[in-house]
Amino acid sequence: MAAPPPTCAHCGTPIVPGASFCQGCGAAVGPAPPPGTPVYGSTPLPSSFPPVPPPVFAPGPPGPPPIPYALAKDRDRSVTGLLLLVIGFALAWIPYVSILGELIALIGLIMVILGRRAYGAQHHRYVVLGGVLFLVTILATIALVIGFAAALIGQVSTNSMNGTVTFNHNGLANDLYALFVGAAVIGIIGGLAQVLLVYALADRTTRILLWLGFATSMAIALLVVALLVPQVISAVNQATSGSTFNSGPITSLENTSNLLGLAKVVPSLLFAWAYYRARTVAIGHAADPPS
Repeated sequence: MAAPPPTCAHCGTPIVPGASFCQGCGAAVGPAPPPGTPVYGSTPLPSSFPPVPPPVFAPGPPGPPPIPYALAKDRDRSVTGLLLLVIGFALAWIPYVSILGELIALIGLIMVILGRRAYGAQHHRYVVLGGVLFLVTILATIALVIGFAAALIGQVSTNSMNGTVTFNHNGLANDLYALFVGAAVIGIIGGLAQVLLVYALADRTTRILLWLGFATSMAIALLVVALLVPQVISAVNQATSGSTFNSGPITSLENTSNLLGLAKVVPSLLFAWAYYRARTVAIGHAADPPS
């Protein structure tokens, strides 16, 4: 009868012939351990460290509610529109470039009006009122130009016999006064619109800048009426006193006109500074949750 195969002294698994380690417990094949030795893996290893409790995750404070997409879009429009208005004001006093500045400012005005719901009911009301005043200035300017052109044509008469052209100088002078006074009134309305457009976003300093810009622009308009209009009327009378139109007297007014035009740098930069400050406030409130 064949002898049974040797077994592992630790776990009792039969030992494969020629193996150096037990296939059951991995112990080295060797003599049996002394009595009382625990079998490998039968008892847990002692540990000197206490059990680690599972981590506890406490909920953090609730964050602000998300801003609706429409409101975020209105705020982006307002911030971008205010930037374009700042650029427009900064360019408004420069000769030949002022047309570009006015176009940029018009685009900015439209964007601010489209985003008028971004900063509360008061801002909405001021922007609507400012937009209405801007629309009034545009329509009044068109009406004033058309009316002056029609009145100017009415002051010209042609002699059918010899073909000479004569002007009614008194009527022409009255029409010029009406043109400049009307332009001054339109400037007042436009200045109020510029003040109201960002009044709800303005702090005390910004509001002072807005009213200073308005006051200086009105002062320049009064200077134009008081100083430039009499010179323009005199130059037009000289230019139309003969049988042909002489543009020399009118051209000589170019220096005075350019000087008054350069005076616009003061209100333009005041408004640009005020709108820049208002835009800074708008950016600071851009991440605020809706109220």
